[in-house]
Amino acid sequence: MGGIYAALSIKKNNVIPYIVKGLKLLEFRGFSGSGIAIPIDGIVVYKDVYRIDYVYERYGLDKVFSWIALGHTRYATHGKPHIENTQPHVDCGSRVAVAGDGAIANYEVLKDEVVLKGHRVVSRCDFEIIAHMIEENIGKGYDFVSAFRKVLKDIDGFYSVVVLDLEQKMFTAYVRGPPLYVGISDDFIVISSGRGALYSVVDKYFKLDRGEIAIVNQNGVHVETIEGKVVSKELKVLDIDSKYVDRDGYPHHMLREIYEIPEAILRTLYSVQEKYLSFASRVIVDAEKIFMIGNGTSLHAAYIGSYYLSELAGVTPIVVSAAEFPLYHVDNVAPGTVVIAISQSGETGDVLTSVFEAKLRGATILGLTNYIGSRLANLSNLYLPIGAGPELAIPATKTFTSTLLLLYLIALRAGKTSKRIDDKEYRDRVDEIKKFSLELEKNMEIIEKQTEEPAKSIANCRSGYIVSRGLTYPLALEGALKFKETAYIHAEGVEAGEFKHGPQTIIEKGMFTIFIMPIEKQALQDTYNLISMAIEKEATTTVIGFETTTKIHELSNVQKVLIPFTSRYLAPIALAIPLQFLAYKLGVILNRPIDSPRYLSKTVH
Repeated sequence: MGGIYAALSIKKNNVIPYIVKGLKLLEFRGFSGSGIAIPIDGIVVYKDVYRIDYVYERYGLDKVFSWIALGHTRYATHGKPHIENTQPHVDCGSRVAVAGDGAIANYEVLKDEVVLKGHRVVSRCDFEIIAHMIEENIGKGYDFVSAFRKVLKDIDGFYSVVVLDLEQKMFTAYVRGPPLYVGISDDFIVISSGRGALYSVVDKYFKLDRGEIAIVNQNGVHVETIEGKVVSKELKVLDIDSKYVDRDGYPHHMLREIYEIPEAILRTLYSVQEKYLSFASRVIVDAEKIFMIGNGTSLHAAYIGSYYLSELAGVTPIVVSAAEFPLYHVDNVAPGTVVIAISQSGETGDVLTSVFEAKLRGATILGLTNYIGSRLANLSNLYLPIGAGPELAIPATKTFTSTLLLLYLIALRAGKTSKRIDDKEYRDRVDEIKKFSLELEKNMEIIEKQTEEPAKSIANCRSGYIVSRGLTYPLALEGALKFKETAYIHAEGVEAGEFKHGPQTIIEKGMFTIFIMPIEKQALQDTYNLISMAIEKEATTTVIGFETTTKIHELSNVQKVLIPFTSRYLAPIALAIPLQFLAYKLGVILNRPIDSPRYLSKTVH
């Protein structure tokens, strides 16, 4: 994963300074390595496991001239942060250079094929194989563009890629996942992973849509479908506020990262190699005892993951805060115990302490982390990437929803391993995830718009409750955490059945109640009764649920955030998004430092 930045000067001016600047603006997409591929005598790649400023200084790129070059800033998902895993990658003959974003699902199979054909694969990065596959096709007599097109038909995944060809001094680009933007000026043609990085280099651009190939040379840009049909693209004026270029045009990283959730879902889906998912499922199914540990958002994800494992795989894990695990549970750990440790950063102190103590007692550690260069990944017997891409805002958004998806995938695979789910159901559910992401992408702006008025009302309240039940109860805990982090508003997550046992006594005017409608039908009517009680006591009341639930539309004196219906196990992911938008809007209204709340850091030691 990461950010791609390719540039060509029609007037043959030096593009290196522009690529360095562009990669700096794309560092929100990855910063565990960066590099630039330049055609000299063969393609030479200058790269390292540091940000682009370091690479520029170390290799003296201020003295290097080229009117065409390809750059990349990396976020490690396949292969840990290492100079060999850093992009761009070249083929054996250094004729083509490749930079990619996303994940290649059938990477392991394709890698074995190119190795058997005699190619030397030097990294564990999935995108390197594209360079060798193109080289193989060129060796069979295909021209560069035809060789590129043929490779694309063999690759499965959620990815975008740009390839530089030495002989013809040209680029080809293809999108099957994360967006690419093609910028054009009188002198420069630029391909970038973000619009903001085009700022001050070009004045017009177009978005390369999924399934489209761009062919870029000194004659201009030609766009066609993967089947070869010519596509006409309309140029737009690059209108972006200079204050926000490092956030791709968004006022805050948090808002950008919420909008990236549909994309992050597919990144997660394709980042997890089937081989390792199968290993993880066997470890879980064969375990004598399972603990799930995490802190904060990761702990809330673990609660939902326990529902997934219980219902889909017949496994009942013990979910416990990583802060509590060494105090009260570690003495029950022995060989045969599996600890599923969740940490977005992979550096959470309580999680690492718990993992260390559990390993001393013979436990098998399954680590789930968004950063595979982390200590959690190194300590784990087996780790799986959350694969959401880098998250710069301290309040976790896309990493939460991607963690939920990863836990769902693990539970599905464990269900298949234990014979509770057959092959067809497994495939159908995976296909459903892909459709869910695309549908969600269409509705993000609609969901955000619906949260504006509720946020204004809640901003006038001093405190409140977020209430749900069953599979979505942990969302109430997560929503309350987001309100505290982002808006500095006191909120308490409450299980709907417990609401009558104390919490309802302080409901009154000046307080807010947010009800996340349960998935379980038997819990719905009880929740409607609680909503009526909150309205009667004049609390500011908001209901979050599915637009297909008829009775919600009949409610009066409440504000509603309604989303398209989705299936039971994807519902927690979908319903988390309105809560995140609400927390964000509240923080903006109350003028909070959204991305960097006071006293908090991304990694808690």
